[in-house]
Amino acid sequence: MRLVPVDHHKEEVVGLEEEFIHGSFATGVALGNGFTATHAVGAIATADALHGEGLVTWTAAADEYCSYLSTWEIFQMLNGCPIRFKAILRPGLTASLPEELNLFVGCMENMDTASEFVAAGGGMRALCGDIFGFFTPESGGAVLDDSVWHCITGHNDLEQVDALNAANPNNLSGADVKVIDGTTGDGLTHEFVAEWVPTNVVPGVGGVAATIINAETRFWVDGVLVAKHQQRGTFQITIATAELMNFGFVGENITDIAVCNLLYLKCEQLRLRTW
Repeated sequence: MRLVPVDHHKEEVVGLEEEFIHGSFATGVALGNGFTATHAVGAIATADALHGEGLVTWTAAADEYCSYLSTWEIFQMLNGCPIRFKAILRPGLTASLPEELNLFVGCMENMDTASEFVAAGGGMRALCGDIFGFFTPESGGAVLDDSVWHCITGHNDLEQVDALNAANPNNLSGADVKVIDGTTGDGLTHEFVAEWVPTNVVPGVGGVAATIINAETRFWVDGVLVAKHQQRGTFQITIATAELMNFGFVGENITDIAVCNLLYLKCEQLRLRTW
């Protein structure tokens, strides 16, 4: 059972949503819905406004970043304030080399669209800070499995990462969550859902106020629970160092031509109680 209902009233949450019905997105221009598109080269435009599908296209140079992320850094790991996001995306068709993309979707501290990824399939940058979401590394490296998606959770630069392949016992689905179709070479559409949920406050000693919380992140792909990350012990969250996080998508092309389709982005967090 999911711990964060999908039908919260607006007055109970903070959040933002994008269904990609705009005609195009100018780089660096904040939209009224709280998102900003950035692209040094290429473009972000609506491929099919009727059905709501944003098309991220890299056209000029390799190793360039494109992103669609929240202008407002409004999400934070706080006690009593679960966070839930949903994203639907698809790497491009065979001709656009979807295997040559670094991709991330989720919440991340300092999501600056300039240094999120490590080259040669190394995945997310070191020292990501506060983060939870899904990513896939570029192909050609020997560090991570580039054929599948991965789950990541982190705080204070201590991260937990699980490859969503059948060989990983922490992959609760027991199956590969592939990036591309092995027969056609086309990117596969997936619905990604993750929920970060604080589970308890670690009591202070001798009447001292609590300074640490434990939490759990649950990950679903296409409605299937694929992973759980426990932030306990070494991975506990120090309340005072919980940082604000952007939510959205960031990608980097490794070849000159690349495409990724964004179909839906939404993230919400329960409001902090002040009474």
